[in-house]
Amino acid sequence: MHRIEVTTKPNGAGRNWLEVGHFETDALGRKQWMKKNVPHQESKLTVDRQYSARGETIDWIVIIPDNYPFALVKVNYDRLNPKEFEVLWDPDGIPQSDTAREEKIKRIYELAAGNDELTELLREIL
Repeated sequence: MHRIEVTTKPNGAGRNWLEVGHFETDALGRKQWMKKNVPHQESKLTVDRQYSARGETIDWIVIIPDNYPFALVKVNYDRLNPKEFEVLWDPDGIPQSDTAREEKIKRIYELAAGNDELTELLREIL
């Protein structure tokens, strides 16, 4: 599970919001954002939203499962930059946490327990 905490400003100049979707590359090699949904309507995501006292900003906490296939972006919109995307989570490019990496390394050693050659090779690599 991945936890994302972000603040958005949904109204006025310099507004921004969250979207769920993916990037597609067209025939000319340009990346195009394809919106699927918004986080609070996506059934696979756990979302908590807290509005500020005056309702000007929203504090989000989004919990994303490990196998979630879509990206989460923050869309920034103002007059000078009509649409700018800030990728908050990408299923292909997210770095793994240290604890998850350590658990995977431990599991690799468990699987290679009977094979001395493989265990030695793992020690050299890791």
